[in-house]
Amino acid sequence: MAHADPETLTLLALGEPVADQSTVDHLRTCVACGSELDALREVVGVGRETRVERDLPAPPGAVWNRIAAETGAAAPPRRWRALLAVAVVAAVAGASGAVVVDRVSTPPAAAEQVVARADLAKLAGAPDGARGTARVVRTPGRTVLRVSVDGMPAPDGLYQVWLYDGAATMIPLGVLTGGQADMPLPGGVDLRTYRVVDVSAQRLGQQEHGTSMLQGNLS
Repeated sequence: MAHADPETLTLLALGEPVADQSTVDHLRTCVACGSELDALREVVGVGRETRVERDLPAPPGAVWNRIAAETGAAAPPRRWRALLAVAVVAAVAGASGAVVVDRVSTPPAAAEQVVARADLAKLAGAPDGARGTARVVRTPGRTVLRVSVDGMPAPDGLYQVWLYDGAATMIPLGVLTGGQADMPLPGGVDLRTYRVVDVSAQRLGQQEHGTSMLQGNLS
């Protein structure tokens, strides 16, 4: 079975019932999806503690009509509220100093342009079968590094993504909480200098670079 649908994981994180029993069964054996669900639940917990969910206004009916016309499917308000709740509490977590990146809030856009890419190769510290890709994706509003990994077990701590100049300087971009994440690139970073994408295993609370698991050069 393919990895769990992001919207289904969002609903589970919010405690909503889901009809897809196959996803529930999949979560019993898939480490990556289980880790992503745990991360979403932590974010939702932060939001509920700060009570940012209490007043989420529903969009007008015309919005649902446009969504249905463009996608060919119904767009239930409950699903919209679930996705917005996670987005809001993620923003609160980021404002408090925690870097939380999830693939739920990064749907593909028609105006996206891939300007650089890298295949991430397994290094000595990674398990057999570990692999990944990195893409620099530009939209009218932002530029992100889109990292996708597979074959990576749940770490004892966490996975951190870095840009590296290949010599001495590394720039942390964010924590990889699931199989894919979009990480905003800091303004002014020259990707001709910081061409190496590095995914490292980190202990909780570790500030310096940990053990490199995957690495590749942008081109």
